[in-house]
Amino acid sequence: MSLFRHPVREMVGGRAPLPSAARDLLGLEHSDSVLAWSSLVGGGWAVAMVAALRAVLPTGTILDRPWTDVDHVAWDQTSGMLAVWWVGARQPTPLELQEPSYLPEVVHERVRSSLVLARDVAMPDGRTVWVALRKSSDGTLSTQAVPARGVRLGDPAIAALVARAQAELRDEAGQSGPAGSLGPM
Repeated sequence: MSLFRHPVREMVGGRAPLPSAARDLLGLEHSDSVLAWSSLVGGGWAVAMVAALRAVLPTGTILDRPWTDVDHVAWDQTSGMLAVWWVGARQPTPLELQEPSYLPEVVHERVRSSLVLARDVAMPDGRTVWVALRKSSDGTLSTQAVPARGVRLGDPAIAALVARAQAELRDEAGQSGPAGSLGPM
């Protein structure tokens, strides 16, 4: 008999492990590591995993998105609402947590850990494009460009400014090459 118990095996973050029914609904294997979880108001579940945010929303919609797809999140403790904005989307995905959970903190940490470098790039008309170098859970780097409303990334002048900013971020991180996936770091 061991003198030391392994509380992580028995409880995750001071609470019981994700229920089997939720694992099945989310399509999780027994070996999938869940960092934090919560049931959702109205039904459904949300789990933070090492590589992704996975959820079954009360509407039945299934989400399985890597952290590099998350633009930003906002947490309102009073209402228990975690709002997730996806890269390229204008509207958030609301996750109304049923009970207190470490999910908001873990989601925030996972999104921040996916950001290597980022900057706002000023466009000629004064608007900006947010350009980021992101790292996936396997270490692969990729660049993203998120334009402000009304900025067209297809405009040749804007595309050139964005490409230059992406190249600068890659150089700053010690990587070089074309935009997009850059391999493990």
